[in-house]
Amino acid sequence: MEGAALNPAIIVVVIFGLAFVAFHRRNSGFNRKLPLPPGPTKLPLLGNVLDMPSSFQWIKFSQWAEEFDSDILHLEVAGADYIVLNSYDAATDLLEKRSNVYSSRPHYTMLCDLWSGDLLLMPYGNEWKSHRKLFQQEFHPSNSSLYLPHEKKALCAFLKSLLDAPEEWGEHAQHLLVAIILGVAYGLHVQPKNDPDVKAARKMLDIGTNALLPGQFLVDNFPILKYVPSWLPGASFKRKANSWYGIRNATITPPFMKVKKAMVNGTAEDCFTLRCLQRLDRPDSRHDNLSVEEEIIKNTAGTMFEGGSDTGLTALLTFILAMLCFPHAQREAQEELDEVIGKERLPDHEDEDSLPYVKAIVYECFRWQTVTPLCKYLPVPHRVDTDDTYKGYFIPKHSTVLANVWGILRDEKTYGPNAHLFEPKRWLLKGPGQKGWKLNSDMREPTGISFGFGRRLVPASHACPGKNMALSSFWLPVSSLLHSFNITPAIDRDGNPIEPKVEFVSATQNRPAPFQCTIKPRSEEHAALIRRGLDSDLE
Repeated sequence: MEGAALNPAIIVVVIFGLAFVAFHRRNSGFNRKLPLPPGPTKLPLLGNVLDMPSSFQWIKFSQWAEEFDSDILHLEVAGADYIVLNSYDAATDLLEKRSNVYSSRPHYTMLCDLWSGDLLLMPYGNEWKSHRKLFQQEFHPSNSSLYLPHEKKALCAFLKSLLDAPEEWGEHAQHLLVAIILGVAYGLHVQPKNDPDVKAARKMLDIGTNALLPGQFLVDNFPILKYVPSWLPGASFKRKANSWYGIRNATITPPFMKVKKAMVNGTAEDCFTLRCLQRLDRPDSRHDNLSVEEEIIKNTAGTMFEGGSDTGLTALLTFILAMLCFPHAQREAQEELDEVIGKERLPDHEDEDSLPYVKAIVYECFRWQTVTPLCKYLPVPHRVDTDDTYKGYFIPKHSTVLANVWGILRDEKTYGPNAHLFEPKRWLLKGPGQKGWKLNSDMREPTGISFGFGRRLVPASHACPGKNMALSSFWLPVSSLLHSFNITPAIDRDGNPIEPKVEFVSATQNRPAPFQCTIKPRSEEHAALIRRGLDSDLE
């Protein structure tokens, strides 16, 4: 835990503080006659600190749910209450149906006070509503025409890069997602190599796995520590926060200012930032000192930038790994694409409903290894604002509430005994005499779960304003890769295939561990089709 190496006096204060919090928690509540939800045995003062796994918490939570035969668990860590929801019904009952008291966010001093002004970290209030309103205006499902051109342009460059340098497929994938967000948010065209905005984005994404792990800093449990001087031993968290803030600001400010400058010059391209600035009373402001409204626009675009490109990359890497480890799914999808699309053109968004097997692959990617296993967007859980009861259990006020999305999407009662495997056919049906597949409408569609529970006091259909764009920017690369490329094992120095493994890294996201593969065109015809598509896009 960062900041733990403080002087002995502060350590004593921490211990007594923990004791006070634990005593107060155990002796408060409007209905303490009810038991807390089940969970591991708690130690005095420490609670479940020693039980909490340091990695892959979602897997341990699923094991505890089975061990205690309960879809709701209670943990106590450093005097704080944690409620873990391990079923779809529990998550829906509390985070959706009782969203009026479960829509707040825990306040993490490191993230909220010392580092970021990110929309995802804001408590519910006027500032949050101002940022959220911009998202809702721009990313309504009917507004897909605003971002599809940027997706297609970035995709053409991505496919061409795979032809020219297939061994750098990982770099190309990251470049693709950053290019889409830069286009949608700022109307910027990125350079194939050494683009300054792409470089800045990569720096910001690199700190995400560290900055966005709430609770790892002592200052989160004892906010008073935020006032200690940064030079004090044990206060390295303050120096780190300053560094991270500088990286974020250096990432999201330059592209915003480029839009303002292009707007004055009359050269700005259509994008989220331009449309928002045009709605202001002073759209021609050139000053570096931004107005409150401009700061909201800048930070909202920055949230898109840091959130969309990072989670999008994780989803795309998961897809590539799945095709590598489960080649039957790749073959069957290609058969469908050959029949429906052929070799004369690339798949387009209008083809989505005609390609149920490809759609099933998209569903299975989100189900099999969901990007954010515990919470929506990033690891920013919910907080209950008042004492509550559920299924005969007491839920203390200010508990941190985690939805175990990974466990919910691995529920064998819903997804079958092979829920641990990647199998697109679980989403499909084929009736007697029917030639092709069709989606099984009785199966619970996974993106509504993987994009998160909880309405934050807005209609459920708006739970994630960027969901439609995220799905669109995932479906198009997936269908295009399947249509035109083969994803196969890499070859070692002796000419033997390297056997792929399903390995993931436990961090803020459930991202595949680094792996090797070979991505090559299925035929010369497919390669020529990609080059023709790029040429027409550049005309």
